[in-house]
Amino acid sequence: MAFYNMGLRLLRHVRDAERAGTPFLTVEQAVHRLTGELADWYRLDAGHLRVGDRADLVVIDPERLDDSLDAYAEDPVEQYGGLSRMVNRNDATVAAVFVSGRQVVRDGVPTDLVGTTRTGRFLRFARQTPALPVAKEGEFASVG
Repeated sequence: MAFYNMGLRLLRHVRDAERAGTPFLTVEQAVHRLTGELADWYRLDAGHLRVGDRADLVVIDPERLDDSLDAYAEDPVEQYGGLSRMVNRNDATVAAVFVSGRQVVRDGVPTDLVGTTRTGRFLRFARQTPALPVAKEGEFASVG
């Protein structure tokens, strides 16, 4: 199900197993499995932190990999007349999201760039997709 938070739950499972003395992956291996390994499988030019590559990054607060990951909420979709959809809201867990070097989530809250500024682009299977140009000097996002 789309609202399952598989990536965050995997990171929690890895951390909990390590704390219990029964590790099966390192945190680094788990992060690579969720990013670089998937990108390599789909032959996307993404998923790795390398100089000159697109600057897409998610910052997770490991202390918030807690029971809040199991909760769900219903969120109305304005474009569909307020129809509710089931979602996970882990705003405290996802501290920040950067797309093409631009911060689109800060402290779990979308910045004013979301919905107003194109920050990323669709990545096609096995094709090189150039990153969008970097932000202009002094271009910053703000919350709310």
